[in-house]
Amino acid sequence: MSGIGTRFFSQLLTKASFYLFIAAAFLAGCALPQPDATGRPAPVLGRVIVLTGVRGTRPNLGVPGRIDHMAYDPATHRLFVSALENGSLEVLDLEQGTRVQSIGGLSHPQGVAIVPGSSCAVSAGGGDGMAHVYDTRTLVERTHINIGLDADNVRYDPAANEVYICYGSTNEGFIAVLDPRTWGKLRDLPFASKPESFQLEPGSNRLFANLPGGKNLSKDGVVVSVNRHDGKIETQTQLKNRARNFPMALDPVHQRVFIVSREPARLMELDARDCSVLAEAACTDDSDDMYYDAEAGRVLVIGGGFRPDAQDAGTASPASPPGEMGAIDVFSVGPNGEMARVASTPTGIHARTGLFVPSRRAVYVAVPMRDGRDPEIREYKVPR
Repeated sequence: MSGIGTRFFSQLLTKASFYLFIAAAFLAGCALPQPDATGRPAPVLGRVIVLTGVRGTRPNLGVPGRIDHMAYDPATHRLFVSALENGSLEVLDLEQGTRVQSIGGLSHPQGVAIVPGSSCAVSAGGGDGMAHVYDTRTLVERTHINIGLDADNVRYDPAANEVYICYGSTNEGFIAVLDPRTWGKLRDLPFASKPESFQLEPGSNRLFANLPGGKNLSKDGVVVSVNRHDGKIETQTQLKNRARNFPMALDPVHQRVFIVSREPARLMELDARDCSVLAEAACTDDSDDMYYDAEAGRVLVIGGGFRPDAQDAGTASPASPPGEMGAIDVFSVGPNGEMARVASTPTGIHARTGLFVPSRRAVYVAVPMRDGRDPEIREYKVPR
């Protein structure tokens, strides 16, 4: 081949390679995470752990194969998952990405928390009101305690060395306070209805609680702060035209409380000093877990997606088309409390529960079974 022919052929290959690169980049861009307003990417799917055989459902009631809350034990690197409809506590090794054990025989497990000092995992059952205490290493049950009707969310306060478990009904509710040294009940904190998510303020005696008034009621929700020693209500805020407020997160440094309602789907920011509403924004629908990422100054809302029965049909996340995906919505919080959705990562249908583990910079989202497919725990990496 002549010199001219060689140069022509070389140039042709260079141009072809360039256009192939552009085409490949365009196609790959469809699968890449979209950057948020600050240029940092949204949470990115890292891996999937399949929960083979985790099933169970009650006819015409809620989400088939529903999976509820989770807890992480940093000592064993294990994730404890409440498989509500399956009646089991699923234990996963996050270092290996495998399931260690399925602890069965539980009655609709809902909340779970880790007590590091005694190496315990506490699982609260909504079906029989029992709390089961397991060794986080051997997974042997140490004891069980009768908490009460519809036992649900569990929290541990390391400063006071106390375990808190909410329970109750539409007409009355309580938060039981337990001593993890003896697992005896220290006291009950009374409420007008069963508290859903609640948060313990570090360095104080305050506890913040969501009172939606019932799982399916559409009346105004309530947020209260109480003295966790005597149960006295300190502040109470009625959420006008905002109902079914389930998840809650706390930013103690900036004195902020974040909650999400489902009717309509709204993220709300409250002043922790008086529980007054400072700001709100539309977010993904059907949320049951949310978190404040203190390192990044962001709020992470985990939602199961658009619900056809929602009264406000225009608030679902862009990543949650009608009847389809759930999402992790990411919100920035400005110096004056202003909020803006800066990213949204699609997850799975009815994927409304999850856990943010700051030390691993990851969100673990539960995707329940659907159309014969096994449920999954999906790990999404969260950038700083």
